[in-house]
Amino acid sequence: MEPTETQYLIINALETLELLEYRLYDEETGYWRIQTPSPVLPVAYILPTGDIVPPEWVLEP
Repeated sequence: MEPTETQYLIINALETLELLEYRLYDEETGYWRIQTPSPVLPVAYILPTGDIVPPEWVLEP
């Protein structure tokens, strides 16, 4: 599965704002795992729909 345009827009915005410390794309699920300097949501996933969710919301396939 390839990343969606929506996911790329979010990744680019976070990089531009220097809010992205780490990113990893999982080809099986289509999710981006990201790490930010935010104390509220330091680790999150960007779903193919563009939704940004905490790790607890992502179920293992």
